[in-house]
Amino acid sequence: MTVTKAPLDQRRQLNVGMLGCGFMGKCHSNAFRKMPYIYPGASFVPRLLVLCGRDEAKLRREALRYGFEEHTADWRDVVRDPRVDVFDNCGPDPLHVEPSIEALKQGKHVICEKPLAVSLQDARRMRDAAAAAKGRNLCVFNYRFVPAVLLAKEIIASGQIGQVYQARMSYLQEAGHDPSTPPEQVWYARWPHSGVLQGIGSHAIDQVRYLVGEVRSASGAVRTYRPERAVASASDGGAEADEASASVLELEGGAIAVVEASAVATGRKNFLAWEIHGSRGSLRWDLEHPNSLFACLPRPGAARLEGFAEISVTGREYSGAAEWWPPGHNVGWEHCHVIEKLRFLEACTGSPMDPAVATFEDGYRVAAVIAAIRRSSRTGERVALEY
Repeated sequence: MTVTKAPLDQRRQLNVGMLGCGFMGKCHSNAFRKMPYIYPGASFVPRLLVLCGRDEAKLRREALRYGFEEHTADWRDVVRDPRVDVFDNCGPDPLHVEPSIEALKQGKHVICEKPLAVSLQDARRMRDAAAAAKGRNLCVFNYRFVPAVLLAKEIIASGQIGQVYQARMSYLQEAGHDPSTPPEQVWYARWPHSGVLQGIGSHAIDQVRYLVGEVRSASGAVRTYRPERAVASASDGGAEADEASASVLELEGGAIAVVEASAVATGRKNFLAWEIHGSRGSLRWDLEHPNSLFACLPRPGAARLEGFAEISVTGREYSGAAEWWPPGHNVGWEHCHVIEKLRFLEACTGSPMDPAVATFEDGYRVAAVIAAIRRSSRTGERVALEY
């Protein structure tokens, strides 16, 4: 038997330095590791160079587990390392700001998890730093890259559902539904106390902006049902950890959107869902059925609309799904992170930026909407958005 040694991957390496080795650090590392074999036609391969975290024992363990070559407890070691091409900020919300700004100043390409920043002032600083920097920037709104959502964007942009009248977006979880659960055991109330509107409501707001249009004004009600969970945010003295919110957003073009965010929605584990209605048709999608887009669209010769039909967005003709599995083999939550990071890294190697990629400008505008909703809840007034 003759055994031939496999050739080494000769593609350009993009060296990744990452801050954070928790849930999202695991998620992003998984995305980088899957790219080389899922996308053999890509011109680059990510190299997991250095991981940063606070807990030394956990840091050593996760660096080995995720495949990083080095680790450090100081984020400055990462952002100032001339070998690092891409700085990926998966740290706690208060650590999004200074490390990301410094990495941009150092000429790195920067990925930052949402929310871009807890305070609007900090989000504006990050947006401005990104605008002045040489490197590319990404604010992680991964649900844009679910193949069904990408298809919905194409359908809406093509005018198939006509003029958009209204939309409903919900992101619901049950983490705090039990009133006996102490604050330190629910993700939105423990440090850094960013709350539900920041933590998952930001995704729902981004889906409004991405699919339907820019927000021009907002009114809303923000609630915390257990007072001891209303802890002041670690990075925004004017905000507290909220548990639920409901908002009405007026959009450019005249459409209205109703947005809900809740972590006291008993029975919901991780339910992002939306429905969009236009003058000629409607679309709906939810994260519990991520591979199906439900569309109510006119058919040639039909006298009237016939209700929603299910489109299985798993075939090779669909953006985001083509590189993965044969038709009917599902693409799930982790895969939209792979697709998002891949398209961003393509831009880091000189390709045009995919318009679906959310930038720090998008993260800033979501922060502005959140600030307007909070202000409306305090004052009872509708708040106009000024970006």
